[in-house]
Amino acid sequence: MVGIDIVDVSRMEGIMKRFGDRFMNRVFTAKEIEYVKKRIRAQESLAGRFAAKEAFIKAFGEAVSFKEIEVLQKNGKPYIECRGK
Repeated sequence: MVGIDIVDVSRMEGIMKRFGDRFMNRVFTAKEIEYVKKRIRAQESLAGRFAAKEAFIKAFGEAVSFKEIEVLQKNGKPYIECRGK
């Protein structure tokens, strides 16, 4: 099975304006937030991480929370760590 998860960057900007840190702390880990805050285009990084988390949740097939999934970088390449379940 193949699928594509897309998150509209402008939608992410709207969510950030409306909910700010409350949304960030509910969906992203401290390491993810730290990484994104260093980026020039933070909303694009957030949208990409959110899409990756959604795709992982769908592929994993079991209930897992956004905070249990962490999208990190190593040598410029993203990878996922899943903690918890």
